[in-house]
Amino acid sequence: MSNTNKATLSPEDHKTFFRLFIPLLDFTNQKYEINAYLSEDMRRGHPDTQDLKEVADVLWANLETIDEYIEATEKQFGLEEDDRCLLESWRLPVSGRFILERHLAKGSVFIDAENTETMKVYLVKGLTEPWSDMLADFRPPILLQATLIPFGNCIISDGLVYPHNIIFSSGARAILRTSI
Repeated sequence: MSNTNKATLSPEDHKTFFRLFIPLLDFTNQKYEINAYLSEDMRRGHPDTQDLKEVADVLWANLETIDEYIEATEKQFGLEEDDRCLLESWRLPVSGRFILERHLAKGSVFIDAENTETMKVYLVKGLTEPWSDMLADFRPPILLQATLIPFGNCIISDGLVYPHNIIFSSGARAILRTSI
């Protein structure tokens, strides 16, 4: 499964992610009647990122939707066991604000910025390109709004990430670097 030597998913894995995630978003959109035009935009291959984020936020707030999607997909088309396992693993998202502290060869270091009692740190791979390329205009540390999900033996985001325009002082950067 996932590419363990790079900061991104393998081409096969990122195709699998989008093959599963886009229909799940479409299912969520239709179930909750969020955006009447989004399904057509997705079929054309040009959905608006903000519209997708709105649907994804509803999905992550209503995790039972994943089980409903799995059941509906199995009845209508069938579902391979690997796909089912991936979808089921997405019932464990971590959403909120994260500090992207640094980039490494195998991913980027995300620190949970909302849970100050226990410092949770994640090594997160990019979907199709490394975080260092996606956020090339920003110098770590970067405060991000994101949802992290498991993907096989690694952690990824749902691809709908928004950086906050906050500058960390050199002292704050030093504290972050030495605390993990």
